[in-house]
Amino acid sequence: MSSTINYMSLPTYVPGRLVLDSSSWACSDFRLRIFDYAPLDVDIPPLDDYLVVIYRQGETAMNRRVTGPWRQDRVGRGVVSLLTRAENSHWHWGDRVEVTHFYISPSSMIRTANEVFDQPAERLELRDVLRADDGVLELIARQAAHEVAAGEAGGRLFVDALALQANIHILRNYASITFRRPPAHGPLSRSHAQRIAEFLRDNLGRNVSLAELAAVTGFAPDAFARKFRAYFGVPPHSYVTQMRVEAAAAHLRRGALSIKEIALLTGFADQSHLTRIFRKEMGTTPADYRRDQRSTIALATGRPDA
Repeated sequence: MSSTINYMSLPTYVPGRLVLDSSSWACSDFRLRIFDYAPLDVDIPPLDDYLVVIYRQGETAMNRRVTGPWRQDRVGRGVVSLLTRAENSHWHWGDRVEVTHFYISPSSMIRTANEVFDQPAERLELRDVLRADDGVLELIARQAAHEVAAGEAGGRLFVDALALQANIHILRNYASITFRRPPAHGPLSRSHAQRIAEFLRDNLGRNVSLAELAAVTGFAPDAFARKFRAYFGVPPHSYVTQMRVEAAAAHLRRGALSIKEIALLTGFADQSHLTRIFRKEMGTTPADYRRDQRSTIALATGRPDA
């Protein structure tokens, strides 16, 4: 792979009229530039940064080749193209266009990926996208350009916030990410515990296998079961039961659903199954628990028990 160039060198290879530039803000992670381009046929060396192109004015047939075959599509106002970093590319278009460029640093994208997915990203690439009709990125580009042009108080912070939104949107829709494999040794971490709890809350109504739970952390099922018990003090199935009982109790306090509905919603086989487990864990039946909660509320508020 040949050496990369930075965004400041790009006009050497793709000459155009610079309309707007955020470089004076000295933000190294996210830069915005707007160019007015005549028809061009250009080879671009690999870039340091990820490049997002949002077309502002004009319409043209765009031909582009990155690592695979040539791609061709029609681009115009609101259309978005994305180019991963560190890859040669060849672009050809036959009509004048005005475009916004976002240059996003790899460190910024990796940092955002680590936070979004709560696990360390090892490699990140943008997919080869010549045309995407993306209203989110188009809106972010317009808002960011307005802030840069206006130069008002707080503009830099506003653009930083827009840059984070753009990063998250790109990661969700256009990125291929390889995560580092977690170590096969060592205990569960607090981060593991948070991901386990979130996964179970999202899947409480169905039977989750040990293998599925283990996959959340990246550990093998046997090792995961040992580490889980060491961290939580109970085996996985007991922890799941506790979560289901707690969720059932919360529904009973709210009082909107029948006990049968609550049983199915929280992963119990039926109402009798919920009643048996609830009595074992809470020392009372679901019906008595609901009645006691209503009485407590009535005493506290002075209203008759519903």
